[in-house]
Amino acid sequence: MALIGKIRKNFWFVLLLLGLALAAFIMMDMTGSSGPGGAVTSMTMGNVDGQKINYQDFSRTEQAYYRNAGTDIFQKRKTIWDFYVENALVNKEADALGLNVSREELMDLQFGPNPSQIIQANWRNPQTGQLDVATLQQFRNTLEAGEALNPEFEAYWGEQEKQIVKDALQSKLNTLINKGVYTPSWMAEESFKMENSKADFKYVKIPFDNIDGSDVELTDSDFKSYMNDNKELYEETEESRVIEFASFNVTASEDDKEAIRQSLTDLKAEFVKTELERTTSDSLFATSNRGSYSHIYGTIDQLPEVAREQIAALNSGEAYGPFEQSGNMLVVKLIDKRVYPDSVSVTHILKNAVRTDVAAVAKAKAVIDSIENAYKKGGKSFKDLAKEHSDDPGVVDNEGFYESFDQTKMVKEFTVASFKGKKGGLYTVQTDYGVHLIKVENQVFNNQDNKFQIATIGQAIIPSEQTQGDMYDKVSEILSNNKTYDSLKAAVDAESDVTLTSSPSIKKNDSAVGTLGSEQTSRDMVLWAYDSNTSIGDVSPEIYRYTDRVKYYDNKYVIATLKSINPKGMKSVASVKDQIEAAVMNKKKGQKFASALSVTSLEDVASQNAVEALTASGVSMVAQFVQGVGNEPKVIAAAFNLAPQTVSKPIVGNSGVFVISPLSQQPASAPNNIPFLKTSLATSTKSQVSFKIMENLKKRANIEDGRSIFF
Repeated sequence: MALIGKIRKNFWFVLLLLGLALAAFIMMDMTGSSGPGGAVTSMTMGNVDGQKINYQDFSRTEQAYYRNAGTDIFQKRKTIWDFYVENALVNKEADALGLNVSREELMDLQFGPNPSQIIQANWRNPQTGQLDVATLQQFRNTLEAGEALNPEFEAYWGEQEKQIVKDALQSKLNTLINKGVYTPSWMAEESFKMENSKADFKYVKIPFDNIDGSDVELTDSDFKSYMNDNKELYEETEESRVIEFASFNVTASEDDKEAIRQSLTDLKAEFVKTELERTTSDSLFATSNRGSYSHIYGTIDQLPEVAREQIAALNSGEAYGPFEQSGNMLVVKLIDKRVYPDSVSVTHILKNAVRTDVAAVAKAKAVIDSIENAYKKGGKSFKDLAKEHSDDPGVVDNEGFYESFDQTKMVKEFTVASFKGKKGGLYTVQTDYGVHLIKVENQVFNNQDNKFQIATIGQAIIPSEQTQGDMYDKVSEILSNNKTYDSLKAAVDAESDVTLTSSPSIKKNDSAVGTLGSEQTSRDMVLWAYDSNTSIGDVSPEIYRYTDRVKYYDNKYVIATLKSINPKGMKSVASVKDQIEAAVMNKKKGQKFASALSVTSLEDVASQNAVEALTASGVSMVAQFVQGVGNEPKVIAAAFNLAPQTVSKPIVGNSGVFVISPLSQQPASAPNNIPFLKTSLATSTKSQVSFKIMENLKKRANIEDGRSIFF
């Protein structure tokens, strides 16, 4: 009470403190921006040549337009980011060229006879696969009448319009560039010459695997030389990092399995009771206990593999199990076994009736009964009665006759009557379509072997909470006792079933970490790796918990360490050494072998190296692959550049060392239709414009990507 009194007496001082705190907060908001581990203080998540991408706009697009998209959240956000970046680039180019999309054009792209591909994708009727013109027209009428729209739908439509405008502007930009594509005659002639000139040559190939490299030592300069020769593969356009991780899998213990086995054993006692004893059907009991039930009779080969013979030997009503199969513990009950048709042919008459409409069903049954009585009295064939009375639309073409269908083609009640009935028999059944009168015309038996109808109950074999907790405690102890890379590696090496695994190069916005896949846990690991306080060799203080998305249990606990940081530009030798060592070794030992190889004739080279001299025929200059040779551009170049009957020097190729001898070269004849060749080449170039122009615009643009600050 005394404290409250003092506050009341000095209330002006409290107000002053609150004011100073508020001012400090505003100043921080004005001047600050978030870093890893800090709060987000700016809503700008990106910048494309000066055009800002606002986080709130981004979120509105995600909520309004992509809320029901089936892709995972990371792919969804990448798609939205790509849209915002491309939209900014397209708008910049469109403004410079005076391109735009008018309101009239936009309406035509939404409701006209040739709608935008965005509309065609979003408004396709799932049943017919066609554009839902009626629904679109309905919306247009609402729009033109100025009627109020559902706020969520209005937001969706607004985002869709942005997509349509961007697509239309990009299409105009592509059209402008396509109009400028021109293929000169000399280029068409040269292309024809390269495709149609042919060479025949003999060759000897000594595969790298046949070349001894035990005395070859690789140095960093060898790796750098190889990387420089393949710059496009080893040059980073942005910084990347490599995470090394130890994954501790959580599996069910023997105690867990025994508990599951006992639970199913208890259920089995109920499962083998008759439906009258249990008061529930086999199908309901099975599906209520994580099992399955089917009316279909399968062959012995379709029974669960590990218990096939045991189940086949059961009497109807008996059960076998529990047993393990494919990560589950199962009990199988044999419902029935008999010699069963493989296919049947029937004629049927259908009277439509909704199953829940009692009066309609009763009326349909009465009509079916009268049709059956009329057929039994004679006078009209069953097909004539089907044509006269059936509501099945197919009756016009097939007179109600369905030939040679198996158990999977029709609904359950129809199938059971057709397959269990007798040839020539009449059977009345009710399905979701209505009431049927079925006449079994024929039944085909491929053999006289029994088929089996079964039901199962089961349980996934997953670790108990106790087992999950025990593994978590173990991993937690390893992590708490090993804070450095070296000590962690030693601890992991001591585990018989765990190893440290390196991820591929990971970029700042990635959500996948190697074999751990793409999900929020992996994303959290990436965020830690890119935290400004994380250094090479650091061990993450967090245990990363991965959950089985189907069975909902912790299936692995992961400890992560930062292995390397690859700056923008050429990757370091250390970061790719393991990946390219074999290729670098092949190149160096190939060069050494080639320099020492004495070439007198192909036959001598082949004999010395226990290989054959082979022939390649009709090889063109632009061949990507030659049978027996492989992808070897240096070999093809030599085949066209050397004089016939001469022998080449050793050629170090992609798959081995080659020595070749051209047999003949057949120059291409003069092309007789240059205009066609020019058109063909131009068409090929135009087909790449859409992708290439956007790729080029992105390369030339100054794009600042701050997505990792927000997610």
